[in-house]
Amino acid sequence: MNSLWSLSGASPGTALVLAAVFAAAALGFVVMALIGTQAAHGYRQRFAAEVGMRLRRSFVFVDSGRLLGAGVLLAVATALAAVLVSGNVLVGVAAALGCGFVPRLLLRRLRRRREARFRDQVPDLIGLVAGGLRAGNGLAQALAQTAAEIPAPAGQELQLLLREQRLGASLERCLTNLEVRVPLEETRLLVAALRIGAATGGSVAGALDSLAESTRRKIALEGRIRALTAQGRLQALVMGLLPFALAGVLFAIDPASMHALFGTGIGLAVCAFVLISQAAGIYLIRRIVAIEV
Repeated sequence: MNSLWSLSGASPGTALVLAAVFAAAALGFVVMALIGTQAAHGYRQRFAAEVGMRLRRSFVFVDSGRLLGAGVLLAVATALAAVLVSGNVLVGVAAALGCGFVPRLLLRRLRRRREARFRDQVPDLIGLVAGGLRAGNGLAQALAQTAAEIPAPAGQELQLLLREQRLGASLERCLTNLEVRVPLEETRLLVAALRIGAATGGSVAGALDSLAESTRRKIALEGRIRALTAQGRLQALVMGLLPFALAGVLFAIDPASMHALFGTGIGLAVCAFVLISQAAGIYLIRRIVAIEV
């Protein structure tokens, strides 16, 4: 045994220390792999639960697992492109982390577009329900008639409400679920009027007509406000995209000089400061032009 140690040029004590270091490194790698696997599994479960619920509320029937896989592929591709362009691994990691927010931002955008379409349909929805009640139908029959006539997304929400009621849920519970799925002021007013009508048993057609008229005027006024503040929102968009467009042009013209911006610590600090300043400026501009009625 001593002859083996002498041939290898290392003493027995040194070999034992090296073996212990290698064993500790291997154990640490296994532990980190297990922790990473558990963390990835937990994130996948949370992503599937949260994103799946948002997709179902938006009536978008897409497998959340496929959406997660597409997000991972996008993050990997973006990270590789960032590393190839900048030559810095930290930039690639930051780009990959940024891509992690893309699915949530897309879902949020999709949800807001659906709520905006539903909001525009609320006056017509209220008018149809009021017409059905004025014709002598009950509240359930008026809602069913309205769901058959009005297009999506309001028609889908009403059909889901009626389906829940047919499965045994009370009207109060169905209206509460509608208010949770579409958290808008107009929805709360509609649900309150329907609750009053269902509780008192009287005709609420006149109240619904007044609510439809006031809602229509409110939506028209907010449309005028959005038209008047469109220039401010466009300025926020242009000012937010201008640094990235200018950086792309400068990188195409003089990549050696731009490498100092992405390849050094001071350059990365400047990039971080610019991103924070841009985010703060966009937030302030959007707060200024956000006028509530």
